[in-house]
Amino acid sequence: MNHLFSNLEQVKKVVLTPAFGLIFDVDGTIAEIAPTAEEVKVTPGCQKYLRSLVPRLPLVAAISGRLIKVLRELVGVDGIVYNGNHGLERWVGGRIEVRPEAQPYIAKIRVVIEELGPVLKPLGVKFEDKGAGLVFHYRTLPNREEVKETILKAIDRSPAAQAFHIDKARAVIELRPPLEISKGSVVRELIEGYHLKSAVYLGDDVADIDAFDTIRSLSRGAEFQGLAIGVVGEETPPEVTEHVDLVLRGVSEVEAFLGWLDETIPSKTG
Repeated sequence: MNHLFSNLEQVKKVVLTPAFGLIFDVDGTIAEIAPTAEEVKVTPGCQKYLRSLVPRLPLVAAISGRLIKVLRELVGVDGIVYNGNHGLERWVGGRIEVRPEAQPYIAKIRVVIEELGPVLKPLGVKFEDKGAGLVFHYRTLPNREEVKETILKAIDRSPAAQAFHIDKARAVIELRPPLEISKGSVVRELIEGYHLKSAVYLGDDVADIDAFDTIRSLSRGAEFQGLAIGVVGEETPPEVTEHVDLVLRGVSEVEAFLGWLDETIPSKTG
């Protein structure tokens, strides 16, 4: 694995290209993973550097599986372009916008909850209703692997759940609409919409692979330079590192990178 801080000249070439954008995941990237989603906190250092970078870059964007209302409160930095629920929600013009193609799945999730709630909630599985999606949390349970298999079997037996794609991340299972909307498609939209000539994407999990691949694919062209940066730790799935250019070891190094970026990006003039 190529460590970012051992390749700063390569990184500097990208970040000093005019029209550079900073795009990142949140949980496990600028915030340490915690036993429950409610306990996750963005580090004060990351918040400080992001606040400093927002007015100096054409785009600072967060893409997360969390809902926008939770995401904005968690990150706590104005001026960031927030994309929630893996891109199904956007913060546009001071309000939450749910993509029209996701709307029909909201009612279907209600049926899934009715079907699976009586089976899984007594086991201690926590349901996170995301409108057009549903997350099953089981990280804090002592028999995690057994519960995981029970969840998957219950989903397989649920008629309503068959309308959704199953996403298995770190100690969560998520039902997502089978739409052509992902972190990767959002990254492409942001790069094109903000007319970026360079960008980095930071993420730590399998849900970020599509975004990594998008950055690397766009970088093969002559008009764009990008870097896919993986944030690795003890729980990082091995396939994540197969899709990145450089790595950082944990949230503390992400904070150090943002500090370096804060020093490297010129002050805005004019």
